[in-house]
Amino acid sequence: MTAHALALALAYLGATLGVVMVVPQILRTLAHPTLGGVSPVAWSMTVLGCSMWLTYGIRTMTVPQIPGNVLLVSGAVCVVLLVPSAVSRRRRAATLATVWAAFLTVALLVPPHAVGYIAVSIGFVSAWPQVYDSVATWRAGARSGVSITTWSLKALSQVCWLTYAVLIGDVPVLLSSVVALSTAVTLLALETLATAHEARAIAVT
Repeated sequence: MTAHALALALAYLGATLGVVMVVPQILRTLAHPTLGGVSPVAWSMTVLGCSMWLTYGIRTMTVPQIPGNVLLVSGAVCVVLLVPSAVSRRRRAATLATVWAAFLTVALLVPPHAVGYIAVSIGFVSAWPQVYDSVATWRAGARSGVSITTWSLKALSQVCWLTYAVLIGDVPVLLSSVVALSTAVTLLALETLATAHEARAIAVT
């Protein structure tokens, strides 16, 4: 297998894992609709970031970016609207749609590769609201609604994309995957600690 063929295979695997990662979070939210700790802001930024990668894929003909991001955007929107929040679902939907339309307009006007850097910029900060919420949940000793399986799949997906970017020499994807992998690992550590703390508390009682 050539390096190019391996890179494409990893890109499609990364895209597949990226799509599948949303499912455990949706299922956990549906099973435990009152559990907090899931950040609608982080998932809203995931919608924006994946929309930019989708636009980047279409405009640069980077085919692996297209099918996965179509499904991932849809799944992330579901999470934004399903998770418990002080903000109403209608207001969340209206705000997300407005911001999404603004970003899409910009993405269609700037040069194609600039769209990749917009996606990278969003990726730099997209998971940090979730990190903040996970830390708050851990400190409060509350049960978290965050799916560890989701973030494990996210980490695996980013390993695939990182390898793809190194093999192909795609700088926007390289930068994005490094940051996304780092935040996914951070979140996994936080949520694993929270789960272990919860298990110890149950054992004591």
